[in-house]
Amino acid sequence: MGSGSSSTAAPSGPRPQTSIPPINYKSDDANVNRLVQKLSRQSKRRKYPNSTIETSEDDFVERQARNQESVYILKQLYKRMDPAVMKTIGEAKGEVKLSFKYNEKRGALLVKVVCARDLSAKDLRGNTIDPYVKMELIPDSNHEGTKSTRFARKTLHPIYNEIFTFKVTPEELVESIFRAQVLSRDPMGKDDFLGERIIRFSEMNLAETWTSWFELQPETDLNIRGDLEVSLSYKLPDTLIVTVHAATDLLSRDVNRPPNPYVKVIVSGIPKGAETQVQRKTLSPVWEESFEYTLAKEELVDRYVVLHVLDKAMIGDTEVLGQVYIDLTNLDIYNGFTGKFELADLKTSDRVRSQGSQSTTAQEFKEAMYAHSVYKYPYLVFNRNQTGNKIVSVRSRKAGSSAKLRLIDGMPM
Repeated sequence: MGSGSSSTAAPSGPRPQTSIPPINYKSDDANVNRLVQKLSRQSKRRKYPNSTIETSEDDFVERQARNQESVYILKQLYKRMDPAVMKTIGEAKGEVKLSFKYNEKRGALLVKVVCARDLSAKDLRGNTIDPYVKMELIPDSNHEGTKSTRFARKTLHPIYNEIFTFKVTPEELVESIFRAQVLSRDPMGKDDFLGERIIRFSEMNLAETWTSWFELQPETDLNIRGDLEVSLSYKLPDTLIVTVHAATDLLSRDVNRPPNPYVKVIVSGIPKGAETQVQRKTLSPVWEESFEYTLAKEELVDRYVVLHVLDKAMIGDTEVLGQVYIDLTNLDIYNGFTGKFELADLKTSDRVRSQGSQSTTAQEFKEAMYAHSVYKYPYLVFNRNQTGNKIVSVRSRKAGSSAKLRLIDGMPM
């Protein structure tokens, strides 16, 4: 996704990983099936009122609309129990087929969106989605904006064959990147993200038509910027010392205030991480804090350090300002290492996510949410006669989490 670069790194020092393969994060299908069977048995025991079969088209449309509203309520309840539930449902799956060619006479990049295949059924209502492709050229020097294909109806293998143009000079094109996102239209809320592909033109010969299948990947935050200065040293016989010095030119996520940055330090294979102090309202924080980890020198070859730079929110969610990945394979245990690393979005990589970006609890919540939506359970949420003022409350003893949602005539407030 991104790469780190060191301005003072010695040749023998550790190097940031330049390419981390995208995560292949699959849900436990067997667990989902068990949940579905259990909910199915429960729903069969309950006698629903007004259970006569409706056959008219109007009744079908109304029933679908009610189901969409109920699924939205279910999403909001699980999101309040664990916000990570709605960040990624399932995996980025599938491929998109694109063609590129640069028209020198027109000074334009021609992009043909051919089709996509094997997309992920992110819609909780079933295996049908309405996918479309949204594109943008970064940086957008000529203010072309984003462009989108039409919606394909209820398919995991859409065909588009649509052509788009982006005005760009040859010099700008070499420095540009192309983002293609596949999304599914959701009439009840924000469209579902199915996956994206970041394409760089520096290695392409666009004098001829370039056509290829591109594997979809998790979403990447391209707005992250800044550097993190870090020192690594080793004290014999078995102590790794990680020192977080400072950061520069951080991104402010909130336009109304500078960030309150701190760094979370994680060493692979060591379950407990460490955190620096929070520095208030600054884009160039200084920490000068050191953390020690017991680690045999023979194990360095298989270990790495991940540093998460975060913005501590006094109100609301903590924001991610970027990550740094440092491989310990080449660490010189006698001379150590000090250098600056460029911050990047590594949260979608398998190694970084495995250190806590995606929790097991969140995955269990997602599977439970999917199973409940398929079998329209519990009855209180999917009841067709939602009238009056009600409060829906859910609680998970295992996760120690709970959520409440007020419904007024079936609408969440």
